[in-house]
Amino acid sequence: MEHDTSLERARELDRRDSLNRFRDRFLIDDPELIYLDGNSLGRVPKDAIALMERLIRHQWGNRLIRAWNDEWMELSTRIGAKLAGLIGALPDEVVIADSTSVNLFKLITGALKERPGRRRIVTDSVNFPSDLYI
Repeated sequence: MEHDTSLERARELDRRDSLNRFRDRFLIDDPELIYLDGNSLGRVPKDAIALMERLIRHQWGNRLIRAWNDEWMELSTRIGAKLAGLIGALPDEVVIADSTSVNLFKLITGALKERPGRRRIVTDSVNFPSDLYI
């Protein structure tokens, strides 16, 4: 079975794609560029530009440290609540936080400060590699 891999066929498929309406929501300065970098955040959503403008001008620029109490401190639970349904959890059961390895570092550091005479941390070889590095 032969497949049509022509540019015209690709453009036709793009036109019929049910997701093509989202294209205009992204900043695209070079419409000919096909961007498939898996290690990238991808194209910038136009909404993100407006949100960053608000963050920089209002939250950081105008509110300064007050932004922590105004909006930032509750972000981990607010975002967690939005994502909870994706994993079958209730809104109050999910918190967005640092990586497991970063949280493990914080835990170990706190524990070692409480017991300054300790010289060893015990782990095993099946832990995640970055946890072992920590």
